[in-house]
Amino acid sequence: MFYKTKKLLLGFLAFLSFLLIAGCQPQKEPVDLTKNPQGTWQWTEQQLTLQKVFLATNVESRAAALMLDDLDNVNMTMTIKDKTVELKYRFDYLRIYEDQYKGQNLTTPDFKTYVQKKTEDLKAYVATLQHTKITVDEANYAYDYTLTGTIDPDNHTITFPETPTFLSRIILGPTSNPLEAMTYNYTVEGKQMTLSVEGKNDKGLKLVMRLRFNYTEENK
Repeated sequence: MFYKTKKLLLGFLAFLSFLLIAGCQPQKEPVDLTKNPQGTWQWTEQQLTLQKVFLATNVESRAAALMLDDLDNVNMTMTIKDKTVELKYRFDYLRIYEDQYKGQNLTTPDFKTYVQKKTEDLKAYVATLQHTKITVDEANYAYDYTLTGTIDPDNHTITFPETPTFLSRIILGPTSNPLEAMTYNYTVEGKQMTLSVEGKNDKGLKLVMRLRFNYTEENK
């Protein structure tokens, strides 16, 4: 009886010690993302972004309707570490070219030749880039994209040395020149960051581009 009581007492003391140790551990303070946006952010609201691009570039309505959801599954991330901002994604482009081909009611050239020509155009565009890194995976009709910029927390701006794009024509800025440096103002509400920039296109029309990202994790 004494042995059992002693065993129960030791067990209780061990459990109590565990609770005391756990209670003494320093609690992690929640990150104020408005002041410290360090970490990884994931692009969201892709279709709203594409709508703005299509409206600005006068894409034929049927083609635009078909292509509108072609970026829904793109996992574009923006990682902020210290003053460095890295934008990355991988894009499988076969579907968007298929929708573009259908949307324009093309029959010649055949679709295979059309995609080959578009891939050659993409590689020619890649050769003009000085800061953006794009690696084309022709066998899988895809490419990997990386663009590194900087963040200025005091002025709430993020600047890239070239304008972020998909392919060469889907330009995530108000201008039609993807080689132009682009500075976005950013705001943070809760765990969502909005990048916005105003400018004029080649027709002199004022345009506003907004990109939204959801916070996913802190840097390790």
